[in-house]
Amino acid sequence: MTSDRAAKVIAIALGTLVLLLFLWKARALFLTIFLAIIAGLALVRAADWLEKHRIRRSVGAPLVMLLIVGALVGLIAAVAVPVRKQADELTKELPKAVRKVEGWLGKAQAAAKLQPAPQQGGAAGHPARGQQQQSGAAGDPARGQQGAGRSIVPVISSTFEAMAGLLIIIFVAIYIGISPDTYRQGIVHLIPHARRPQMIEVLDEVGETLRGWLTARLIAMIVIGLVTGAALALLGVRGALALGIIAGLMELIPFYGPVIASIPALGIALLESPQKAIYVAILYIVIQQFEGNILTPLLLKRRLEVPPVLTIVAVSAFGIVFGVLGMLAAEPLVAAALLVVRKLYVRDVIGDEVE
Repeated sequence: MTSDRAAKVIAIALGTLVLLLFLWKARALFLTIFLAIIAGLALVRAADWLEKHRIRRSVGAPLVMLLIVGALVGLIAAVAVPVRKQADELTKELPKAVRKVEGWLGKAQAAAKLQPAPQQGGAAGHPARGQQQQSGAAGDPARGQQGAGRSIVPVISSTFEAMAGLLIIIFVAIYIGISPDTYRQGIVHLIPHARRPQMIEVLDEVGETLRGWLTARLIAMIVIGLVTGAALALLGVRGALALGIIAGLMELIPFYGPVIASIPALGIALLESPQKAIYVAILYIVIQQFEGNILTPLLLKRRLEVPPVLTIVAVSAFGIVFGVLGMLAAEPLVAAALLVVRKLYVRDVIGDEVE
């Protein structure tokens, strides 16, 4: 290998490494933009309808987004006070539920003679050391202030990132809603002429798939939130409104969302009686079966053909690698990828028939 060729190989390797590092650092941005594209595709339909009624897209798309944001702000303002009261109640009651469960486990261990021997050498075994630790923490206000500062900084950072992500979604969606053909043609121009008809077909189907996913998830959020909140209120579970909102929001995360949403409800019900906790568990199982086997398939009408096992694996993997944002984007991203593979590889390369 000549020195020039070796230099080119090294340059390509370093460039690839830098590109991969950049993609990894900007992973949250790319996932946010993907979610913004989904919102923009939904906004395209609204702008199309307004355009038929002689309202220009440059006015219609921002107007629809403004109405959506205004409706969300109004809804939050309307339920903020009762939800905050119930959330405060949940915050106070959940630790009691945890302690109650720990007490039951402790009694079970004692009955089975499985309680471990007391550990030696901890703060309990050395009262003087425990007192020194307590006096050190209480006698050093600067250290306490530093700890408070360290806890406030992540909160501010997370809030800023959430607001920035929300603004990106809003503005990207508006621009896509105003001029979808600009971005669609930009992708098509990268494809050889012979392959452009297939690419246009795939882009249209991917757009419909993502639009259908968003519509189905939003409707499922509303239905599941209302049903869960009303059912918990009928069972007499405290904080039913807040728990219903939590259940609705968690519908955006397939499989794990409903499980996460059921945990605080079970904890609150457990404080009153184990029997009520069983009723709540049955309620969440029934609602989840209704959502998974009736509501979501009816809303999607086979437009999102992702095997359940693949959904679970994708949501789990994306959650581990990308966090909550990855769990939100996993299902539509996998659905879009499967559609592209079926149309451009299985059908056009392998030659198998696909639906």
